[in-house]
This record gives sequence, C-alpha cells and structure tokens, in this order.
Amino acid sequence: MTCQLTDKSDVYSFGVVLLELLTRKKALYFEGPEEDRSLVSCFMAAAKAGRYVELLDSQVRNEMRAEVLDEITHLVLQCVSMTGEERPTMKAVAERLEMLRKYQQHPWAQADDDLERQGLLGVEEQNLPYKFNSY
Repeated sequence: MTCQLTDKSDVYSFGVVLLELLTRKKALYFEGPEEDRSLVSCFMAAAKAGRYVELLDSQVRNEMRAEVLDEITHLVLQCVSMTGEERPTMKAVAERLEMLRKYQQHPWAQADDDLERQGLLGVEEQNLPYKFNSY
C-alpha cells in the first residue's frame, strides 16, 4: 500500500460500504480475535472457502437471486482488492450494478432462461471474466 488516496481508493471504500450493506455488519470490530476484526478480511476468507453466503444478511439472501448475489460478491471482492490496479473504475462498478439491478427486477429473470439472462447482462454468462462460481 502506498498510503496515497486515488480514485481506486474511493473504489475500495465503496466496496466496503457495499459489503456493510450486504452483511449489515460494521467494517471494523474491536472485540474478539484479531483476525476477525476486519469485515473485509473475514469476507475474503469466507469467499475463498466458498462460504461467503454465511456472512450475508438473511434478508439480503432471501430477497436477491443467487446469481445476482454471486456477481455482486465478486464485484465487492474486486473493489476491495489490496492492489489498486486490480480494482475496477467507479464507472465500471456503477455500470455493473445497474445491469444487475435490471436483471434482478426483470420479470423474465424469474423463469431462469439463459437467453434472457444473456440479453439482460449483455454478455454470455460463460464469457464473464469474473464469474464468482469459478473460485
């Protein structure tokens, strides 16, 4: 870390806010084991182990489609990457969230039809460079 604030620092901060919204937990805890004090660290470890869903708020889990949660989770992980070069631009984050919002709200998404999903996401699912299920 360079300790310089950049546009990518803002992306990291936004990723932390998204994570707080998804989990309804605070970013930092000052009680308990040191390795459990950072929400970002806990979430990254849980995602690596394929257990990130356990950290999500139950209302979030119940109201969002699983594939949307996977995509948002991957987006959060990109945003909170330790190196700024690996983080997306804020514009890319906003565009991705908008596409996911449309997909989540689209009535056809409930049918879980691949052609409709491809049209709403704008790309073929298997070509997504950041499909979360590949972890």
